Amino acid sequence: MIERLAEEAVLTLANSLPEMVFLVDKTGKIRYANAVCNDTLGLSQRDIIGQAMLELVVPRDRDRTISEATMVMAGNKRAGFENRYQHRDGSDIHLSWSAHWLGRHQLRLGVARDVTALRQPACNHLIPAALLDLLDPIEQQVLLLLLTTASENQIAGRLGLSAPTTHACIASIFRKLGVRGRFGLMSLCLGSIETI
Repeated sequence: MIERLAEEAVLTLANSLPEMVFLVDKTGKIRYANAVCNDTLGLSQRDIIGQAMLELVVPRDRDRTISEATMVMAGNKRAGFENRYQHRDGSDIHLSWSAHWLGRHQLRLGVARDVTALRQPACNHLIPAALLDLLDPIEQQVLLLLLTTASENQIAGRLGLSAPTTHACIASIFRKLGVRGRFGLMSLCLGSIETI
């Protein structure tokens, strides 16, 4: 009786949160989703429950999502992991997750906040969307700061990244966008302004 009341209280709490809440089993199937999934993803609870979680993740974020899920299932509480899910309309929804493993129930509890508005690059009018789509979300954040006078160390500090991670992101951005450095990046941006 007490356990049933506690379960009802937890479900009531999950349904009252403004964030999306998922319970995912160890095989990756969604066992519970609160009603916020309809507002965030355009999908009903019925559409989501029973589906493989990875089917909702945009293909380029799946490997990182699997790695993150593995860390959570190993007992690590995680916060701030970001990935993108596909909205019913085909757009990408940027989500920031807090998650931990409920060992007793063999379920991964994830709470996701929609951060799409925060992840829309301010420079999207400078760089064609096709080029921005080549970059991972963290690379898009680094790109924004590369278009300022911030040094690599300042970019790392501002984004909470290690210096080697920041350097690797910058190298990846230059490689993906086909430029040799910041001057090439600026030329790319200025070139796209001329075509607007």
